[in-house]
This record gives sequence, C-alpha cells and structure tokens, in this order.
Amino acid sequence: MSEKVKVLYFIDRMLRGGIQTFVIENMKHMDKNKIQIDYLLLDDGVKYELEDTLKEMGSNVYKLKGVWLRKPTDYFNYFKKIDEFFSQHNDYKVVHLHSSSKNFYILKSAKKYGIPVRIAHSHNIGFQSKNKIQIMIGNLCKPLLKKYATDYFACAYLAGEWLFGKKAVKDGKVRVIHNAVEYEKFKFNEEKRIEIRNRLNINEKLVIGNVGRFSEQKNHEFLIDIFNEIHKKNKMSTLMLIGKGEKEELIRKKVKELGLENDVIFMGFCDNVNELMWAMDIFLMPSLHEGLPVVGIEAQAAGLPCFMSKYVITDEVKITELVKFIELKQSPREWAEEILNSDLSRKNTKAEIEQARYLIMDTAKELENFYINV
Repeated sequence: MSEKVKVLYFIDRMLRGGIQTFVIENMKHMDKNKIQIDYLLLDDGVKYELEDTLKEMGSNVYKLKGVWLRKPTDYFNYFKKIDEFFSQHNDYKVVHLHSSSKNFYILKSAKKYGIPVRIAHSHNIGFQSKNKIQIMIGNLCKPLLKKYATDYFACAYLAGEWLFGKKAVKDGKVRVIHNAVEYEKFKFNEEKRIEIRNRLNINEKLVIGNVGRFSEQKNHEFLIDIFNEIHKKNKMSTLMLIGKGEKEELIRKKVKELGLENDVIFMGFCDNVNELMWAMDIFLMPSLHEGLPVVGIEAQAAGLPCFMSKYVITDEVKITELVKFIELKQSPREWAEEILNSDLSRKNTKAEIEQARYLIMDTAKELENFYINV
C-alpha cells in the first residue's frame, strides 16, 4: 500500500458552522487509506465538541495555545507560534486554509518549511467583523494570501472574486468546490416530519425555519422583524431558530419585547438539522453576506421553499426553483407578503441537485483526487 497523502486543514476554531460542516462531511466520504487529514486551530479559550469528533474520525488536532487574533499586537505571538508549529510538522504535502486573508501567514510559513501545495479557500463574500481596523488589515493581507498560495479555491465564483479578485476568476485561476450535501440524509421524510412536529407541539403551525450562528452576518434582528409581520397575518405561525452565538441573548430580548416568546423556538445546536428541516414549511435566510451557504443547499435537498437575500447571497445557491431572492432594502412587511403569496408546496429535488453536481460524493472525490494528483 502506498503511503497516505498528509493534508493539514487550518480553521480558526471548530464551532458549528458552514465551514466546519463542509470539511467534516467531505472527510466522511474520502478514502482514509489514501488521505490523512489533520487540523490546526487557533485558541479562543473554548474547547469545542467538534474537536473530539475530528479525533474520532482519525485526525490529529493541533491548537496554537493562547493564540487568538483580537488586535494587531496579537500577530507577534501568532507568527512565532506558527513558525514553531511548522518547524516540527513539515511533512505535509498540502496545507488547506479554510479562512480569510488575515491568516495568510499560515501559507507563508508552510512555504518557508517546504510544504509544496498551499490552498487558500474562500468561503464567504465579506469579513466576519464590522471592526474597521480588522477589515482594513484583512484587505491589506489579500495580496499576501495570493502570493503564498499555490492554488485558489472558492465555494462560488462570487466568493472567489471577493478574496482573489475578478481577474483571477476570469483567468481561470479559481477552482470552485461546491458546498455539496448528502442528498439521502436530507430527502424529505413525511413520517419523521409528523413525529417531530407532534413532539414540538407545532403540528398545526406554519413553521418558518433558519439555521445559522447568532452573529451580525446572519441578520437575526431583521429575520425576527420579518417573522413578526408574518405572525400578524397568520397567528398559526412559528419560527424555529437553530444555532447559538454571541447575539442570542439580544435576539431573545427582542422576541420577548415583541410578545413572540411563545411563537419562537430556540433550538440551540442540533445534530438532526435534516430532520428539523422536514418539520419546517419555509426556510428563511436574510443574511447580510454569505459565500454559498451549505444550509441553503441542504434546505433545497429537503424540498423546502427558500427565501434569501438578493445580491448579498450569490445566485449560484439557486440550484432549484425552490429559491426566491428578496432585496434587503425591502421592508419586513414586504418580505412577509412575498413569502405568504408564494407557492409553499414541497418538491423532490434529487434530479436537480445531482445535475448541478452538489452531491457530497462528487465533491469529496474531487478533493481527494486533487490532493493525490496535484
């Protein structure tokens, strides 16, 4: 048997999110006899459950102890710890960076210590921070990221343009790796739908759902405003929110102020998102920016009518006719009217998802072949 190809993934932290779902789901479908994927993480002081999941899947998980990028001076310790890491762990063939430009030094240090393949992967079309200094640093680091990467990946062309520039996309330098899904896992199940809706006491309700971390990007405050308008028109409506995050308490407070506490379900982190999507009737995603959200593909696999932000979520996410885009400049009332006046029937989407090559087996095999043959 030939020696395994060693690949190192860098992710800021293993909280539950789209990037983390992407890497784990693809790993499940790769040949572990051919590929060894390990992880390098920063350290925000929190131990995440998914770190243990990675270890159970056979990965080594390394943390840059005490390193978290909050301010410019944090970079001095960060640079030092990264060099120390690669001086000891430089037998990887590939370093795959699942982060934006602020972490360019991962690729620079990997090059310094002789790692031949260095991938920068764009998963978004905007920075996670609203801090002007952090955004300025991120933009200044983009040319450095491009300099030290040997390969450019993106979840969508729009995400590629944001991180690598329109010219790089136009010149064919950006490889799009789809945020694919395991269709059979999300395929609609009527029996399970009834069971879950009965358990949650929402059997007679119109259930609007959202999956996403409670952060600025996901725009939960506007989402609550939209649901409030829907609820004014249909008192038999419920909002199901799946996720956790730093803005959760703020959103809970807003829900209470609007008198909706009996009509909004905070589910927290859930391992059965597919089953909860079967219980939903509508998937609502008014994000301020996204790359190509994997939950948007999952919702389509579950046959859900989807309503998403126009222009700020790439139209590449529309792989079925279930997706409708609405502009963020439209009022919550206009969003509500658009949603309630739409066709909300469920549809089987397997043929469309397969044709668009959004099946996880295809993506996993594409990545596996790249790592082996590059």
